[in-house]
Amino acid sequence: MGEVLNFKCPCCAAPLSFSGASGEMTCKYCDSSFTMEQVKAAEQAELEDGAGSEMTWSSSAQSLIQDESGKIQGYVCPSCGAQMVADEHTAATECPYCGNPAVIPQSFEGIYRPDLMLPFRVDKEQAKSKLQEFTKGKKLLPKSFTANNRIQEITGVYVPFWLYSCHADGYVAFEGVKSKSWEDERFVYTRKDHYRMVRQGEMDFQQIPVDAASQMDDATMDSLEPYDFTKAVAYDAAYFSGYLANRYDVEEKDAQPRANERVQNTFRTKMREQVRDYEEVAQKGESIRLSDAKAEYAMLPVWMMTTKYQGESYTFAINGQTGKMVGSLPIDKGLYCKFLGVGILIPMLVMQFLMYFSGGFSGKGEVIALIVSLLIGWIYTSHLKAGMNTVAMKTGAGSYMRENSVRTRHPEDVFLFTKTERRQKTTTPPGNPPAKP
Repeated sequence: MGEVLNFKCPCCAAPLSFSGASGEMTCKYCDSSFTMEQVKAAEQAELEDGAGSEMTWSSSAQSLIQDESGKIQGYVCPSCGAQMVADEHTAATECPYCGNPAVIPQSFEGIYRPDLMLPFRVDKEQAKSKLQEFTKGKKLLPKSFTANNRIQEITGVYVPFWLYSCHADGYVAFEGVKSKSWEDERFVYTRKDHYRMVRQGEMDFQQIPVDAASQMDDATMDSLEPYDFTKAVAYDAAYFSGYLANRYDVEEKDAQPRANERVQNTFRTKMREQVRDYEEVAQKGESIRLSDAKAEYAMLPVWMMTTKYQGESYTFAINGQTGKMVGSLPIDKGLYCKFLGVGILIPMLVMQFLMYFSGGFSGKGEVIALIVSLLIGWIYTSHLKAGMNTVAMKTGAGSYMRENSVRTRHPEDVFLFTKTERRQKTTTPPGNPPAKP
């Protein structure tokens, strides 16, 4: 039996049939027609776009840090399960991750030795000052929250991270549209020429951090970036003195998806920047491959405090190297309504004053004044609300690209097919219609 080929319409994916009259492949669902070359080009593009990416990493085996008994001392949180190592001079009274006040002294089998670490450069007094500054000027913050603030409970923690470095090479395929329009007495026509664009390139990434503690909120840790890894040092027990050190419980292979996502998003962005002069652009496929891909285990310094307010937990974190402060604060609903009212009332009074001296009041003018005042009030309170939360997840790795490492290759733009759309006019304009281009 001979081979039967079923071609799909590039526009709507319905089956195509060959028209002997036109010598083209036609779609009875969307009335599109294509040459055999265009259909085969679209089929080949679909196959290439499904090639996928290859992203694998390597890491060295971890060795344990233990005392003479094969153990190490620390604390465990019965609430969130965090295991924190501490020396004999460091006492923990609460969990910095969830705020639980009943951490339990315990011996562990050991803690994995990091490949590198960043020592604390911000001391506790500086961290407390950062936390106090963060709450100042927050107009929506409940007064009772600052009155009960336990700022003395801020704790220095070495948080475990996996650091990912690699060379990324590949391509991203896009479909783009260039269009032209014309009209006649009854219809407006738009001809859309569809193209396949392929952008190829390569770039290097160095030490993209992914936190390795399941108790730690990923968005909070992302918000503390960037760290300066040129100041990294080899592990020395002396750096742990006076601080807690969290044991990692996220294996390197389980942290890889977040590193892959950040590499992929940045690679896509850089390739998308090379696509120009198209009115519509959509990504269709990609193939990204990594080489020299390795993961390192690191301990990074963070000052942390978690507090509860009206049943909700609020975590504050400070980059122990740079002093960058992030966190989320509760919003007083009464204060929000108050400032929303003020934000609406003041511009309303101003516009009433302007209308009074510019010819009097009118129904239309009052409606416009109300709409503008509501918009100004909403923008004002949205700005106040945005300042209450500085935590945001990172989706890219642009901060960790090696300088001048982005290299692009010759772009490929291939015409696929033309689709003409017709829209009926609501009214028939007088005069002769313009000619078709």
